[in-house]
Amino acid sequence: MGSSFNNSSGLALERGLWAGAAVATVIVTLRIIAKFKIHHFRLDDILMLVALALTIASTVCLTLCVNYGFGSDLTKLDRHDQEGVLKYIAIQVPLVTFSTGIARFSFAYYLIGILGGNKKYMIALWAAGLLQLACNIVSAVLPLSICKDVRILWDASIKTTCGNSTDVVDFSYFSSSNRKNAAVNTTTDLFLAIFPTVIFWNLNLKTSIKISLIGLLSLGVVAMVASIIKTTKLDEVPSVVNLGAGGAVGLIRWGYAENLIIIITSSVPCIRPLLMSSVRKFSSAARSRSYELTGPFSGNKGTSKNATAQSRMREQHTSENQHDDDCDSIEQILKDLHKPQSVLDRGNNTGAGAGGGRGIQKQVEISIVSNQRSGRGFE
Repeated sequence: MGSSFNNSSGLALERGLWAGAAVATVIVTLRIIAKFKIHHFRLDDILMLVALALTIASTVCLTLCVNYGFGSDLTKLDRHDQEGVLKYIAIQVPLVTFSTGIARFSFAYYLIGILGGNKKYMIALWAAGLLQLACNIVSAVLPLSICKDVRILWDASIKTTCGNSTDVVDFSYFSSSNRKNAAVNTTTDLFLAIFPTVIFWNLNLKTSIKISLIGLLSLGVVAMVASIIKTTKLDEVPSVVNLGAGGAVGLIRWGYAENLIIIITSSVPCIRPLLMSSVRKFSSAARSRSYELTGPFSGNKGTSKNATAQSRMREQHTSENQHDDDCDSIEQILKDLHKPQSVLDRGNNTGAGAGGGRGIQKQVEISIVSNQRSGRGFE
């Protein structure tokens, strides 16, 4: 099986997609660790795990497909290998389509947790997320259900009845009806990339923080580019009546690229608190290796040690507060997902009274330390 043909394109595609799946697995793992660390593991994280599992399953099917000769000229394969290629295409494409739709919905749900306090924003995000998810589900399920015997997708000798009297190619996985689904996916990617930009730019935050937020939450625009490129290759997919359609290597490559980019870029904002926490631990460890020198007339040893400890704590607290000005606001916004009121509403009410607990607040603690000497003063 797969030993008598030149399949360099298929093997290169397989290696590249497994590398991408490995990167996505690492990023999603870090996302889950970060969410558990800040006690914010939610439905969006479960959905992203499901999306990743479907992606890995579809990549396994791709490997089996390559073993049958996917990536080579299918017209030169024997019938057994041709059927193997078409069969695993028929399995993997619905899996990766489901995964892409679920991953997009996961990101939309993540944004709902941040901006859901505003009813208009919540409706817009729910509508975009559910619309693209429904389109992807229909796109994946329809080819499998259009004929009574699904084996017709890879075995032309099967006798069955179909709901559509047109050629079998019309219900291949990337048929003309799926161009509409591709348009919905591309539009959703654009919406989810632009929406945070418009919202967070109006918050009462420092410009550097705004840019960081927008950059983190708008990475999905890269997925939009992949979706557009994939749309231009929808006619490449082979079928039982068109084995010479082009082999679909380019189509499969960009379909998986779109999926992996969505999974990775949707998870990157979630791992920032974990990265910042690690940086602070290293910084704190470095500071703890510095010592304060005390003179011979600094008074009682116990008091000197206490003052030194208090000085170190104040120095560390001051340093952390300076660092927090640039990153804590971002962290708080990105992890503050289940408070009663949305971040947006709090950000727009920064002038509320002290008792209201509104706005993005900065708390400064001041400690007054009094060192009293046990001896008598100078005479």
